[in-house]
Amino acid sequence: MRALVAVVFILLQGLAAAALFLLSVHGPSALLYASPVYLVVAAALTWWAGRRSWLLLVIAGFALLGAAPLTFYTLERIERVADQRRIAGTQVSDVRDEPILLAGRPIGIRVSYRVVTPKRGYFYIVPSVHGVGRSEGFSLSPRRWSFDGRTGIEFGPFELGKGHDVVVDLYPETYHSEEGNTPCFRRVVRPLPPAAEPVPLRIEISDSAYGSVERSGREERTRGAYDMASLLGNVAASVPPCKVQP
Repeated sequence: MRALVAVVFILLQGLAAAALFLLSVHGPSALLYASPVYLVVAAALTWWAGRRSWLLLVIAGFALLGAAPLTFYTLERIERVADQRRIAGTQVSDVRDEPILLAGRPIGIRVSYRVVTPKRGYFYIVPSVHGVGRSEGFSLSPRRWSFDGRTGIEFGPFELGKGHDVVVDLYPETYHSEEGNTPCFRRVVRPLPPAAEPVPLRIEISDSAYGSVERSGREERTRGAYDMASLLGNVAASVPPCKVQP
């Protein structure tokens, strides 16, 4: 009977290990390796306790089941601290911006910058540009980029201590792409901001402190002056409408 209960505990621990493994996709990457280790250790200790006494079995069974969420939260905390240190150690410099023109009209902003990271890996260190004043709430998002002169979907890898040159093209939410990466205009349901004098817009670069007060940086503005309303509207005047509209 005691052996049967031990097997039940081990099966539950197997489910917990499977959950940890699945959580590694969007959670701490170390769970990929921690989950099988947890299962081997938990199963071995549970089986050992089951051969000794009922008291040891019950204590070990429940304690080791509780170790699964503890493992998750511990590794999540460790990874969060490591990410914070990496972000704090990421250096962004030589930030420049210029308008992207189509048919003589500005429809987006090209941002170029240099990045040095404190560790090797793939990191999403890309800019976003946000409206100010009456255009606050509207922003420009990355659509394409080059990394050290290479274009395509790959963004990295960043090498420890090496400077990487990044160029990112950002467009407003009215700019979309259809089949064959063909640009098109997509209507915005909410009211667009009124036209105004071009001004420097707020810019921040993700996974770094650049432009982010929340990440211990300071607010940054583009060097050039832009009118968010014009950027949104110029897309409609420069590219055909999308086949699918909201």
